[in-house]
Amino acid sequence: MVIYLFRDEANNENFALSIDETGENIPPITPHTEWIFVEVIDTLKFVEPWDIGDFSQALERLKANGYYMFTGEIIAPAATVAHPDELPECYQIERSPLATKKQSQKE
Repeated sequence: MVIYLFRDEANNENFALSIDETGENIPPITPHTEWIFVEVIDTLKFVEPWDIGDFSQALERLKANGYYMFTGEIIAPAATVAHPDELPECYQIERSPLATKKQSQKE
């Protein structure tokens, strides 16, 4: 199953998953809510440590309503990001002290 992740442009903590690639089926949180596309998620290609079962509640809502809204934050592991400085501001990178030290030495 392919699902689409969107973020509320006005609030970096409001997210929604949708089966509609445009996100037009996601209701607004406020009258001024604008859903911004973040990424496509293919549930058949989840990588370790994630498993499709971790998202069972979201998938049930997606099947019933076509969307699933939630509050949270996106945390991208530093090891999986090629160019962390190019990530949108909604991503947060967890860096080990060693990685931070190496980055400081390069500058």
